[in-house]
Amino acid sequence: MDLTQLVTYTTSNNDGIMTELSITLKPVYSRTVSNPLGVTLPDGWSLSWHQAETFNALSDPSLDVVFNTAMTGDGKSLAAYLRAMTDTTYTLAMYPTNELARDQERQVQNYKTTFNPKYDPQIYRLTGATLEDFVETRQLPSKQQGIIDRADNSEILLTNPDIFHYIHDFRYLRRDSKKVSRGDNADKLFRKIDDNYKLFIFDEFHVFSSPQIASVLNALLLIKHTSTPRKFLFLSATPSELLQDFLSRAGLRYQIIDPGNQGAYRFAASDELGWRQISQPITLTFPDNLEPNVRSSYDWMIENAESVILKFFLDHSSSKGAVILNSIAAVYKLLAKLQPLFFQHGLTVLSNTSLTGERERARSIFDADLLIGTSTIDVGVDFRINFLIFEAADGGNFIQRFGRLGRHAGFPVYQAYALIPNYLVARLFTEKDGKSASLQDGQECDRVALHDLIRESWLFINQFEGYPKRWGTIQSFSSWNELQSPRMKEIYPDAAEGFKADTEAAFEFSMRQKHGQVYHCIKEKQHAILDEARSFRGSSQLDCAIYDVTNHNDPERDRFKTYNLPGLLSNFVFDLMGKDEFLGNVKKAGLPIKRFQEALCYLVLKDYREVRENWHFYHAGNVGELARLGKVQILKGLEVTAGENAISKALYHRSMVCYISDRRRDDLRAKLGLPMQFQAYGLSDDSNDRSPPYTIAFGQSALLLETLIWHWKPKEDEGWIC
Repeated sequence: MDLTQLVTYTTSNNDGIMTELSITLKPVYSRTVSNPLGVTLPDGWSLSWHQAETFNALSDPSLDVVFNTAMTGDGKSLAAYLRAMTDTTYTLAMYPTNELARDQERQVQNYKTTFNPKYDPQIYRLTGATLEDFVETRQLPSKQQGIIDRADNSEILLTNPDIFHYIHDFRYLRRDSKKVSRGDNADKLFRKIDDNYKLFIFDEFHVFSSPQIASVLNALLLIKHTSTPRKFLFLSATPSELLQDFLSRAGLRYQIIDPGNQGAYRFAASDELGWRQISQPITLTFPDNLEPNVRSSYDWMIENAESVILKFFLDHSSSKGAVILNSIAAVYKLLAKLQPLFFQHGLTVLSNTSLTGERERARSIFDADLLIGTSTIDVGVDFRINFLIFEAADGGNFIQRFGRLGRHAGFPVYQAYALIPNYLVARLFTEKDGKSASLQDGQECDRVALHDLIRESWLFINQFEGYPKRWGTIQSFSSWNELQSPRMKEIYPDAAEGFKADTEAAFEFSMRQKHGQVYHCIKEKQHAILDEARSFRGSSQLDCAIYDVTNHNDPERDRFKTYNLPGLLSNFVFDLMGKDEFLGNVKKAGLPIKRFQEALCYLVLKDYREVRENWHFYHAGNVGELARLGKVQILKGLEVTAGENAISKALYHRSMVCYISDRRRDDLRAKLGLPMQFQAYGLSDDSNDRSPPYTIAFGQSALLLETLIWHWKPKEDEGWIC
């Protein structure tokens, strides 16, 4: 297709002045190669360069870890599962979202059908919810037995890194806290997993931050010192430099498979054999009048619902599209506007968010003409679409979401709209200090160059490099302490010292000093802080149980969910429900009640707010004194200035792991480069305060914030915090 035939849809302001800029992304071609030794492919198949290189690297006994940085749409999944399809390689694969795991389960089943491996691998997807259901329906005594059962019967197990983390942090075990010699040995579960699987895959790992990087490295080092050599494959467009540094210091050998640096991509068609097209040409449009606030993107979509969004589908029949937004409330408000508009033309609009029921999620991927979702669909899910509108929280998030488009041929035109703030658009398209603009309206550009420009132009986003040494090593100490026990030393006589040496080298800390930090917390009865440090993504201190009546098509089982209190207060309309009534309804629906028993409160979700609610946390004590402590603490007596009194009452009596700063939230975000979804909120000792002077962060966010600002001088200049 001639690139000049691509259509650019434009909008204008009231004066008729153009308010958007567009570029054309060239198609992408990936180099194909001969099959690696011993690999037989189905008829008509060939391998991309990176797929063959990954297969070879995973066969290399001198390597422990492999990074594959192939571009979105270039078949990283086949690179990951090629050994499982052509050899007897038991594989444990981990995905950061349940939606991606579901998508990959379908993909792996397709590989099995096509390759027909002789050993007939059984494939199973294990999430927190499916594990609970499996344990209950099979009447198993524990989650431990559920995991063992699945491992015994699944040659390919798809799960999430959370479950992998908790297995290697000695959870799911039956332990006697009073008598260590009683109960399960520490290796009962992790040895089962590590002995069973030869290859461990971490997909889209770049979406995680330093706490998860520290967790995974701790697990890898535990495996290194308690098992025979295993292979670890990270699939990521942007491999973490922090993780690479840790691997090097810990003596784990790795290789990066980077087709971009090896001339394995080109951006123009050629008669030369050995190149396969992996991405279609795309028109990428930037509205340049979007203010940096939470409503500007939503307002743009409402203003252009007919003239841009619907018009595209009417002009190009059989089109498929997706809208990916940062706010879950914006998704449902937009859904209410677009569904009836599209319905008039026989077109279907569906949602896919963390609040979408299982059945509706599965249906939305295939049945929607236009799918509207949040981060549940932006990570790796393979959509067959030719129209995309997306927001982005940072440069990596922009590249991730834009990568959903152009992966499939067969559409006449591919159009994307990037809804990013005007100052970011200006950085891309405006001259500065005598230097020409990075991009010009109407310019052709290749994807690699665009990705580099996006990363350079975006604001700094904090990577929390200090977290692993300060808090990630709590898990290191816990693992070392377990390896020190007589029962473990008998089985793994050298493991404790080897693990200690590697973790100390990787994180650059002293196990002896960490021993002091841990036992100080225990002495002060701050076990909750240690639990937070040993969690994977953080605890759910503010999670509420909800019964969702907003979607009439949801089956009864899918109406029971959990969601965090701040998001509910800001974006939703709800009523209270009694705990006993809620749990009774859960039981009637045939769901395990355990996942809801520790909820902060129980609510009926009724509707979505058109206007975001303004509220803050409130504490009647001396908040200034609490802020001057300069450390993570456990606090009671918090309330909120919105919602029912019963919510504040429940919160008031709950002990919360938190960190309090005497700076305002917006000031901290700007100064520290905090990620958009970072859980920090306004706090005041005055419930009527319109501009809370303090900031409070909870759980893992509290630990992250502490690593950045514990040493700051108080605003009142009352001395340095030590």
